[in-house]
Amino acid sequence: MKLIKALVALLVVAGLVVPAVAIAEDRLSLSGEMRVRAFHVDVDSADNTETWANQRLRIAGKIAVAEGVSVTFRTDITEGTDWGDSSSFGSGFGNPERSNGFGHARGGSQQQWDRAHLDITKGIFSLRAGQQYVGTGGVWAVDTQDSGLRVDVKTSVPVTAYFIVDNNNAEAGGADFILDTDEDSDTYLEWIENPDASDNTSGKSTNDAYLWGVTVAPKFGEASTKFFYAGYDDGREKNVTLLGASANMALGPVNLFGEFDYFTGDANDAAGVDAFGTQLMLDGSMAATDMITVGAQFFYAEGDDEDQQYVLLGNGFNGWDPINDVGTSLSNEEISFNRPFDFTGESAGVIGGNIYGSFKLSDALTLGAKAGYYGVEEDAITDEELTALAGGLVYSVAENTTFQLQLQYWDLDEADDDVFAAGSGIFVKF
Repeated sequence: MKLIKALVALLVVAGLVVPAVAIAEDRLSLSGEMRVRAFHVDVDSADNTETWANQRLRIAGKIAVAEGVSVTFRTDITEGTDWGDSSSFGSGFGNPERSNGFGHARGGSQQQWDRAHLDITKGIFSLRAGQQYVGTGGVWAVDTQDSGLRVDVKTSVPVTAYFIVDNNNAEAGGADFILDTDEDSDTYLEWIENPDASDNTSGKSTNDAYLWGVTVAPKFGEASTKFFYAGYDDGREKNVTLLGASANMALGPVNLFGEFDYFTGDANDAAGVDAFGTQLMLDGSMAATDMITVGAQFFYAEGDDEDQQYVLLGNGFNGWDPINDVGTSLSNEEISFNRPFDFTGESAGVIGGNIYGSFKLSDALTLGAKAGYYGVEEDAITDEELTALAGGLVYSVAENTTFQLQLQYWDLDEADDDVFAAGSGIFVKF
């Protein structure tokens, strides 16, 4: 076992100062997953069919440095590169060059590092510093993968606070140092903060972007609740605030969940565009038998034909797709429809919901199904309606090894568009 850890450690910490021998022992714990997947999408109106396969090897590790001190890392190998695709860049569904540049065997292999942080715990306080994931709420109204600080206070009422640096200067991509010449024709090196996109010498503006927030999670009897505040400021035209609350309660075989989120602020202050967002999700499910669970979800979000609707703060790293979630690990993959609150992408909001069920046919086989209907809240923007059907299965091939399959159908009424999508894969956890 120590030999295996040493080999993996050499792989994932190559180039780091820490000697591999120092972590190739019992202080290093490893976990991860290998996914090999295939997808098929048929868009009726575009007469467009795509079929492709890809894979991802994820390795995560935790190094116990001392009591209460640890270092965590996570890397993805060959993520996002489709089989047979050696192109350098692509942007997902609808793009014939789908590779995101993480590397293919023909073009040289690369790794994506998405987490690297240290954790220090002293009594009731825990500090996390570095590249990390921050999310809150059942609908992930804060959802981001970035670098920053997080503090947890573990008392009878847990409190979490975080500060994320979303962008550090030079948002527009100009040079931080430039050569300039004074009136005596002497050349010198000048520091330029936040150069503007159109003129790299017109800087001196404050252009850092930050995301911060606080979550408080009290428990009232059988109800677990969260109250959260978050803010985002890009240092220029965007300044958005989120206030939200969620509650989860189990009453015997019945599980109830609800969340309310409210966004306000400026989406583009110079253009006079406000940020808004009032959204609600309700979810109720019941274990009808030991083998069958049924439930229903309701979604509401306000629409507006003048201002910009927000449904989350952050880069959406974790994603969330309740429209197609039927219990597989494919629901939030490349055939995802994404969040329902602004399903048109036009700030039109939503009124809709779905019914769903999970059916455990045996110890090895579980089926899931969902049917939903979604309409817009502000029909002055569009009359779009969405009907969505999805079904899936998870079959345990062996311990920690599953075969998964998902089929789904979308009917966009206003766009007169039907989409059939399918995904399958073998998932091995270790």
